Amino acid sequence: MFKNKNLLILAALVLIVGGAVAGALILRGGDQRVADAGREVRVYLDGKLYTTAHLGNKQEITVRQDNGAVNVISLDNEGVWMESSTCHNQLCVHQGKVTYENYRDRYYGTNIICLPNRVTVELMLAENERDPDAPDV
Repeated sequence: MFKNKNLLILAALVLIVGGAVAGALILRGGDQRVADAGREVRVYLDGKLYTTAHLGNKQEITVRQDNGAVNVISLDNEGVWMESSTCHNQLCVHQGKVTYENYRDRYYGTNIICLPNRVTVELMLAENERDPDAPDV
């Protein structure tokens, strides 16, 4: 009987610890604006998530719209930039590369915005990288 009681206590402890870990993971995953360790980039079209990618080897994301608008977004291991766009003013292209080293000095922070084509690119920050004094774009 004593052996079964210890086994029951051990099982209860395992359930409690497992529940606490699962709860922490669920709560941690609730903030959609926090990057994972892979340095995430999110691309939005009309304010809705279009795709996600991770910094690393050079790659391109092409956003093609039914109206003929096209944005080409480039990524490498340092950051992300708008390679080209069919918008008339090219301001998104001239915003340059967003990196973890320069986002604090950029007017749009971690974002690249193509207003005519309604495309936004966001370099995600981990909680410890956020500047509490930075404006929310």
